[in-house]
Amino acid sequence: MLNSIIKNRNFVFLWFGHLISHAGDAVYMIALPWLMLDLTGSKSLTSLVATSAYIPAVLFGLTAGVVVDRYNRKWIMICSDITRAVLVVVIPVSIIFNFITPMLIGCVTFLLSSFATFFYPARDSLIPHITSNEELPAANSAISISGQMSHLLGPIFAGVGISFFGLTHLFTADAVSFLFSILFISLIVTPSSR
Repeated sequence: MLNSIIKNRNFVFLWFGHLISHAGDAVYMIALPWLMLDLTGSKSLTSLVATSAYIPAVLFGLTAGVVVDRYNRKWIMICSDITRAVLVVVIPVSIIFNFITPMLIGCVTFLLSSFATFFYPARDSLIPHITSNEELPAANSAISISGQMSHLLGPIFAGVGISFFGLTHLFTADAVSFLFSILFISLIVTPSSR
């Protein structure tokens, strides 16, 4: 099975895109509290902004499933990544040009998570369309493992990144991770319009 899934180009593109993008998300979730604490010194505001990352799943989770079932999954993922890349870039730009506020960070975080709420069901429902029935268990396992690897690698990348690039550009690195994800997802060839 593993040999077969490694030879499936569409799945390999999806897997690499997911791994890189998810590691970028993990970097963002590490950099977010650092930025909020540096900006405000308030643990309460930091926790409120961090909480805004989890609210969209509750609000839009069911809607996301309906949208994913009705529209092209690959394009939902690409549009989600484009939007999230643009949103993440707002943070380093606002730091550089000194218009950063806790409200802006909270709004960006909420919107990032909102678009991610559509990305992940699209990814999960695309997998059966680009793999065979025999490859599906290995594909699901590989996606799950890459998500866990990203959670492990994200803090490592954040620690190394802050040493070399500083806190501001950890967010830039997350935006770049979405660009890689867009590239890999665009290379996927789907059979039919899904």
